[in-house]
Amino acid sequence: MKKTSNLTIAQKEDLLIEWNIYNAKQQEPILAEFHKHHKEDYIQDDFLQFLRHKLEIDGYWKKIGIS
Repeated sequence: MKKTSNLTIAQKEDLLIEWNIYNAKQQEPILAEFHKHHKEDYIQDDFLQFLRHKLEIDGYWKKIGIS
């Protein structure tokens, strides 16, 4: 059974916005790193949690009030 995310809707939206700032060439190594740890059995929240840590975004969220 998959775990559920503890990300808020605002955090998910912000992560997707941040992710879309990267171009395909920048996204490629990040996706490759993610896929090393998650072969097939993953959900979007797994990727968002990975991005959360990869982008080190928690401090920013605290600053803008969505943590």
